[in-house]
Amino acid sequence: MLRKAIIIQCQVGRQLSMEENLFIFRQRPDFIILPEYYNVDPTLRDTPLSAGQSGEYLKYCQVLSDRFDAVLIAGTAVESDNDRFYNTSFVYNRGEMVGKCRKMHPTENEIRHGISPGTGFSLFEIDGVRISILICADVLHPKNFSRMAELKPDIIFVPTTSPLKPDETVRDKFSRDRGIFIAGTETSCSYIVKCCAAGRLWGGNLQGRSLVAAPWGILSRISPEEEDRERILSVILDISELREFRRKREISLSSKQE
Repeated sequence: MLRKAIIIQCQVGRQLSMEENLFIFRQRPDFIILPEYYNVDPTLRDTPLSAGQSGEYLKYCQVLSDRFDAVLIAGTAVESDNDRFYNTSFVYNRGEMVGKCRKMHPTENEIRHGISPGTGFSLFEIDGVRISILICADVLHPKNFSRMAELKPDIIFVPTTSPLKPDETVRDKFSRDRGIFIAGTETSCSYIVKCCAAGRLWGGNLQGRSLVAAPWGILSRISPEEEDRERILSVILDISELREFRRKREISLSSKQE
């Protein structure tokens, strides 16, 4: 069972260009992911205002999902619910909203701006593929990957924004990827598809370090030389191979416990 995923590393708050639309259409993806805070005004940090504007942004994401006849993980938007605000990722399947996932571990800066933590994990099965979502800083908590291992998603999508770290070396970057994403995919035994934003957000520069990882290593990534640029990654994920890998690992672990 092969599925194609498209990772759109782009500036938040903008619509896709004609060239990007044509490229994605020709790829005929099954899954598309946009970065964290894609559905916000990148120039003005105002949580209530962002929540009020999110409906119009998300209508555009719904159109994209329908246009590409694909499942769209629509980055994140600021969601208002009972006087609370959440950093929420919405999932559209061919133009229909099928679910959402709230960020469980907002950063200190997000909390200062009124973002509340979500509770619980979401799992969706679409066309025979099980998917789940962790949002940005959620991946910094290893227990979340342990919980993913219990849910057994085939793909974990991770919409992200990463602040630029100008003094960070390439070795530092790859070491962090190993410590978070390789460790996370080994624990969860799922593909991890991380989509970062490029450009600027609320006055700060971003670094785009989008990547795709499997329990056996990094499958694709944006190079450190291009992490300040908008890029589109396309990757084929073999769901059957992943499930066979998981099955064999479970047998191996079971035999060791006997």
